Amino acid sequence: MASAAPQPAHLRLVGADDPQALEQWRATRRAREDVIRENRLAAAQPPLEPTDPRWVLAAKTYAHLQGATLTPERRERLMGVARKLGLRAFDANLVIAVVQDHARRGERPADAVPALRMIEGRPARSAAIEWMRWIAALLCAVAINVFLVWWLTAR
Repeated sequence: MASAAPQPAHLRLVGADDPQALEQWRATRRAREDVIRENRLAAAQPPLEPTDPRWVLAAKTYAHLQGATLTPERRERLMGVARKLGLRAFDANLVIAVVQDHARRGERPADAVPALRMIEGRPARSAAIEWMRWIAALLCAVAINVFLVWWLTAR
């Protein structure tokens, strides 16, 4: 009659002597640790300042929403606010999209802070600076053309 006792399992570590398998395991481990570190850093960040242009635009967007949608007129009004706050049009559209997405999911405005923090929010260039750049480029082009004409006719 056979014994009902379980047979001891003979386990052995496979791949411990394979350098490629070890390196792959280490890379996977490092990637996991990097994700954990970034998540902890993101969780420890303070909330946005009440005067931060991204937060101001987000609050105004929440106030203008009808459910989770914006009428074109209200969006244009918000884009005007964003220009006055010094946000680029691209960043302003991102803020509006983040707010609409959070409203669509039924989340609170404060839940949008991590996503808003990822938006750069650097100030838009003023029109005067843009004009000065165009004028400088035009002057450079004229100077290069004058030099080329002089060089070609001097021979």
